[in-house]
Amino acid sequence: MGLFSRISGIDDAEIALPPEKLFGRHCGIFGATGGGKSWTLAKLVSEVARLGGKAIVFDPTGEFSGKLPGAVEYVFTRAEAGQTLVRFPSERMTELSLFALLRPTGQSQGPTMREAIRSLRVARALATDQQIQAQDIAQGRQYFDQSFGTVWVEQAGTIRKTGQKIAEFNRAADRYATAIASENCNFDIHRLTDQIANECIWPDDRNDRSKFGGPNDSTLGYCNTLIVRMRGMLASAELRCLFGSEGEDICTLLDGFLKDPQQRVCLISFKNVSFNHNARELLLNTIGEYLLGLARADRFRAQPVICFLDEAHQFMGRSVGDEFNSVSLDAFGLIAKEGRKYGLTTVLATQRPRDIPQDVLSQLGTLFVHRLTNERDRETIERACGDLDRSAAAFIPSLSQGEAIVLGPDLPAPLPIQITAPDKTAQPTSRGPAYQRAWRQL
Repeated sequence: MGLFSRISGIDDAEIALPPEKLFGRHCGIFGATGGGKSWTLAKLVSEVARLGGKAIVFDPTGEFSGKLPGAVEYVFTRAEAGQTLVRFPSERMTELSLFALLRPTGQSQGPTMREAIRSLRVARALATDQQIQAQDIAQGRQYFDQSFGTVWVEQAGTIRKTGQKIAEFNRAADRYATAIASENCNFDIHRLTDQIANECIWPDDRNDRSKFGGPNDSTLGYCNTLIVRMRGMLASAELRCLFGSEGEDICTLLDGFLKDPQQRVCLISFKNVSFNHNARELLLNTIGEYLLGLARADRFRAQPVICFLDEAHQFMGRSVGDEFNSVSLDAFGLIAKEGRKYGLTTVLATQRPRDIPQDVLSQLGTLFVHRLTNERDRETIERACGDLDRSAAAFIPSLSQGEAIVLGPDLPAPLPIQITAPDKTAQPTSRGPAYQRAWRQL
């Protein structure tokens, strides 16, 4: 790969590295702001495309938008010219991520919400099961089968349990145990608030213990804050990338990108995704989980795929949620640990290597180390790579823009290199503000 013009300090000493050495054991790009980290990422992506590979770039800030020639660009929430507006369907979210986003309390709201999800899964399974009998009624549909009896579903697609026989509902739930046990949110999330209200009932009817009881105002009072919060979030413009209907399914588009031999680079921009509710962290982590699922299904063995994650420290090594509902942002950590054998490798770019988990850093082979001034960051690099001794590490704070030390198990020794600057039209928009020009215009 013709990535670098020369070894630093020697004008006519050109250097190229094969992709097997760069990406075979994953890759890391480290450097403080202004050190050239974005240049290196852009050059790696362009070389992958030139050689016929496939690259997926996760861009948290939008700095690579319009800067990767030939890339298809997908953007959440709001699209501009040349970009495709996309969404991640809530049905593909994991239940853990949904709980971390909605944050029900552990005592009453959490158990009620789980039971509501169970009921909605039963309702959907009943509606799609062509082997059972269904009779239309004024308020909805009555589903009947000899194996479980009768279950009443409201016109809105929710289940009103009051007055229904407990044993018949439980037998229906047993029939669809596989669908109910799914890790994904395979139900209509927009009906969840109504179903939570339906679950706020007494366990049984005092006059007939075989039936569900009537409304329990006390339980409903505990759940009202959750219901109000959920309705606001489901209607929020900030979260329409998850709960809205605008935009194309990002998973379907990614599947098409992977199958199309003409498409080389896919850019997914998170620039317009809200920082509220940890939406961007959960969204990116969920897409990483989706790709890892494809890798485990052997989708990438014949055609390897490289994922580029910029600002990786924002999306790894921590949990989001609260004490009752939390999810670990570990999707790209798992890709680093097991994706290589499936043909899915990752390139992690960050200005804070100390925030990347040590067990993930240990999986990275080739490292590009740009200027780092923080001592803890340099110590992290030294621990991650035994080839970098203190004499070589001493040069890291003084590296100029675009200059880096490349090291890894497939290289004989750490090499100081000068990254070839991308074309002006392809340079990421990572420069700081032009203060003097802006101030003169005031």
